[in-house]
Amino acid sequence: MDHATQVTLARRLLDFLDRRTTEMTAAPYENPVAVYTSAAQLIEERRCLFRREPLLIGLSCDLAAPGAYVVHDAAGVPILVTRDSGGTLRAFLAVCRHRGARLACGEGVGTGRFTCPFHGWTYDEAGRLVSQPCAEGFAGIDADTLSLVPLPVAERHGLVFARATPSGAIDVDAQLAGAELELAPFGLEHYVRFARREVCCRVNWKLVIDTFLEAYHVPTLHARTLAATIAGSPAAFDAFGRGGRMIATRRSLPELRALPEAEWNLLAHTVVLYNLFPNTMLIHQIDHVEVVQVYPSAEGPDASVVTFSLYIPEPPGSEGARRHFQSNFDLLLGTILEEDFPLAEGIQQGFHADPGARVIFGRNEPGVAHYQRMVREALVACGGG
Repeated sequence: MDHATQVTLARRLLDFLDRRTTEMTAAPYENPVAVYTSAAQLIEERRCLFRREPLLIGLSCDLAAPGAYVVHDAAGVPILVTRDSGGTLRAFLAVCRHRGARLACGEGVGTGRFTCPFHGWTYDEAGRLVSQPCAEGFAGIDADTLSLVPLPVAERHGLVFARATPSGAIDVDAQLAGAELELAPFGLEHYVRFARREVCCRVNWKLVIDTFLEAYHVPTLHARTLAATIAGSPAAFDAFGRGGRMIATRRSLPELRALPEAEWNLLAHTVVLYNLFPNTMLIHQIDHVEVVQVYPSAEGPDASVVTFSLYIPEPPGSEGARRHFQSNFDLLLGTILEEDFPLAEGIQQGFHADPGARVIFGRNEPGVAHYQRMVREALVACGGG
């Protein structure tokens, strides 16, 4: 985020503070609880959002070295993303063209070749079939037709996106819809991953995202943790296409008034949360970035799989630095696992008590209302709503 943008946003937040208000929409927004409990809607979300939309696979550092690979399963399709010997990212369905066996799992750095564990068919970094035991048994089948199915992949601003459906290139800037102008100056392409953890929760995946898009709950739910440093208001929200940016203020925000605007550093006094539609939150903290990726569980609409990652500008240079970032990661996990998720699981159960009820998002919760509206519009646009 460049300095001019920081100053503009700081003025806006300080004005809210002076007027004892926050970002407001024209009217409250109501959302049927069925969108969080419907198995039929989840089927359409998988088809329209997780198969057709570009999904964040990770940051560039997750695939830094030639031969590095990641197999991404959470969208319901095994996506193999790998960096070839020339530094180019490639993506394929991680499925052998012989009998459909999975070619790899997890992540790592390999030789650029992927061998099927079933019958030994081997593919190179370009997805070409290069070894086929007992090839004479497949005489008459052109080996060129047995290459791995390629998938769209793109890398920009330190972000790696792939799509589970083999159609169309990914335009990252179009996907970010203006947020790239703020993300690019962060230099995420130089960051390294410090920690990652995957957890499961009994909460609809969209309800998890909702929690990150408003600070209204902080003084109450996080009274003993985050509320000491993060205020419930003022907050600011701006849409970037179907995504958006929510800014929560630290209680230190008024300290900016003592400085000339040329010295203002908004990022030191806020938490900036970017919603990368449909299922990712990229959260800029003072000296690191947190990435939260949420996927529906195979169990159905009442469960999610959530991956938490913490990235830092450079490897920790001392044991003190390592402890500092570990403490931040522990705070992220502790707050969500001990406060947010238990409450959200109760909400999810409550939704089933009155399936015809509606959730109300206040005028002071513009980020959540925008997100849920964009989900609905995306489903309608692809024939699923």
